[in-house]
Amino acid sequence: MARTTESSAAWDGVPPPTAGSHSRARAWFADPARTVAMIRRRWVAGVLLALLPLVGCTAGEASPEDSAPSGTTSSSSRTSTTAPASSNAPTPEEQAASDATVVVNEMLRVTDAAKKDPGARDWEPEIRRFSGDPAALLAVTAVRDYAALGLRQEGDTTVDLEVADVDLTAPEGPTVRITGCYDSESTRVVRTETGEVVPPGTPPRFVWDITVTRYEAEPESPWLVNELDPRTDRPC
Repeated sequence: MARTTESSAAWDGVPPPTAGSHSRARAWFADPARTVAMIRRRWVAGVLLALLPLVGCTAGEASPEDSAPSGTTSSSSRTSTTAPASSNAPTPEEQAASDATVVVNEMLRVTDAAKKDPGARDWEPEIRRFSGDPAALLAVTAVRDYAALGLRQEGDTTVDLEVADVDLTAPEGPTVRITGCYDSESTRVVRTETGEVVPPGTPPRFVWDITVTRYEAEPESPWLVNELDPRTDRPC
C-alpha cells in the first residue's frame, strides 16, 4: 500500500488549504478560540504494550558409573543436561498490537514537539515517518495553522490507549484499531506573543478512534497511523 497525499477529511474540522483559499482561511480562523477547539483534538503519549520473553532453564546431574572393568582405574564423570528453554513469545496479533501502539506514541511525540514550536522548521517529513494520509495531512495542516495564527502548545498531551481489534488479513493491509481516552486538559494553547491562554472549547476527556495500518508495499513495511477520529460526543 502506498501513502496517499490527498484526503477529503479535515483535521479536527479545519479544511486543508487549497490554491486561492487564503482569504477564506483568514475568515475561518478569525475566531482563535473556535479554531483551536477544532485543531486541538489529537495526539498524545499513551501506554506502550510490553511483551518480554521469559526464558527458564533447569539443570540436572548424571550419576557416576557404578563399576569399571577389572584391572582398570574406575573414574567418575559428571555431565549436565539443560531442559528446553520455555518462552512466552508474542503471537503475531500481539506483536502487531505492540508495534501499532509504539507508532501511535511516536506520532504523538512528534506532533507535540511540532506544536510547541510550529515555525521552527518543516515538520512534515517527521510527521510522515509515523503516519499516512489522511492523518498525516491533517496533522501537518494543524501544525501549519498554529504557526500562521501565532499559537503554540504548552505541555505534553496524554491519552490512555487500548487495542480494540487486530486484523492481519484486512484488504488494505494488516490493521490495528485502537481506542483512546484523550485528556484535553493535559496541554494548553497560548498566543506566542502574549502568552494568553486560548480556551480549548472541548470536553475534558473524550474518545479517539485510531487506525494503524501496515504499508506492506513500502520499504521495510512500516506501521503508520492513518486515521484518528476525535469523538467529542463520547466522554470517557
